[in-house]
Amino acid sequence: MSRKEIMTSLEIFDVFIKSLTLVSLMFAAFSLWQNSQDQKRQRKYQRKQWNFDAFTYYTGRYEQIMSSFPEYMLRFKLDQQVQQTESLSLSALKYLNMTSEEYYLLEKGYLNKKVWEIWLPEIKRTLKTPLFIWQWQNLKHEFESYPEFSDFVEKIQSETNLISAPRS
Repeated sequence: MSRKEIMTSLEIFDVFIKSLTLVSLMFAAFSLWQNSQDQKRQRKYQRKQWNFDAFTYYTGRYEQIMSSFPEYMLRFKLDQQVQQTESLSLSALKYLNMTSEEYYLLEKGYLNKKVWEIWLPEIKRTLKTPLFIWQWQNLKHEFESYPEFSDFVEKIQSETNLISAPRS
């Protein structure tokens, strides 16, 4: 082989190696991109699953808390004047604790806003009842360590004109 032929062969080999390297880099880039897309889909699925689990969990807690209210206080009577008892205050505290947890999850970005928007009208309706306006005055000290939640409750309750205390 002549020197010219060797140089041509080396140039062809060099082009081949560079092409192979370029194809390998493109394949690696595509693989990384595909992997990132798979991870995004997985994270999206995990967020949806977490929100479904949270929704199911808090719906169960809501039912449990509402059933802890005294028997004479059916859910649709929360806006009526009632006799105050320790049992009633404990049930109200459980409800407020649950709502503060839900609010925290929303504020920290763990809870999907659409889930919160499903709950919010009922939360507002409940917090605006005379029972909860009165109970909040007795229980708000329990939430001193979470002033954002206290502000949330105060704002909702300030939107109502039902400021009348239940019978003692």
